[in-house]
Amino acid sequence: MVQKKKIYYARTYRHLVQSTIKNVLYFLLLILPTIILYFWNLHAITGFVSETGVRVLGRVFPGLPMNIATIRYPVFGKVDYIVLPTVLPDFKFIVGNLCVIFLALIVLSTGRRKGHPVAIYLMLSLMTHVVSCAFFLFATNHFPYLMLDFSELYISQQISIWLIFIILSGLVTGFIGSKGYLYKCLTFLVTMVYSLVFGSIRYIVFLYLLERYSVLYMAAMFFVFGPLFDFLYLVCIYSFFINKMTKYYDTGKGREEWRWS
Repeated sequence: MVQKKKIYYARTYRHLVQSTIKNVLYFLLLILPTIILYFWNLHAITGFVSETGVRVLGRVFPGLPMNIATIRYPVFGKVDYIVLPTVLPDFKFIVGNLCVIFLALIVLSTGRRKGHPVAIYLMLSLMTHVVSCAFFLFATNHFPYLMLDFSELYISQQISIWLIFIILSGLVTGFIGSKGYLYKCLTFLVTMVYSLVFGSIRYIVFLYLLERYSVLYMAAMFFVFGPLFDFLYLVCIYSFFINKMTKYYDTGKGREEWRWS
């Protein structure tokens, strides 16, 4: 039998020492200025993303008419987004998508894949596309959204997500103990950079796919690959941060930050 040389206190009723002053200063010195800079430069950020998208898409679709439109929001101010022509799917393309979907559903619902969490998630995602295909199969000419509507909606959604992530990242990193501020600042910086880069690249990729393969995939892009993916990577980054902080508080001087009550 392996004997333990050290027996630590039970984790029951254990909590970290909190320094309200440090936590508030962290929020005021890092998060609040970031929010101010974000609002101050939002028009420039969306303008840069839109100009980059137009350059990239212009090379992929030479001669395609596209431009950058500007909309003003009460809180965010001026925001730029890309305007492209709307491409509707034809009958053969819709039927082809339905055949692929039904084949994928059969594969995901049989064998060892049946009942697997990933398979269930993929099946639910495919059902979203089934509804989209059914709509375009019977009412293509009545589809109420154009490419400019999707583009504007995406940018509106993305600037809101960026703001929410600034606040959430500040709260979840700043109020975990009173040590490890280097890890906290790095986590906040990584989250913001990743969110900005990921959201911008996804915007251009979405517009490319919708222009290349039609607006048939618009519903899937919004409901399956939209805000859900943003919160997935936020949770992923947060899990790495918590793992690092757990190791920090379980070794060396970090142990002194624990209190029992």
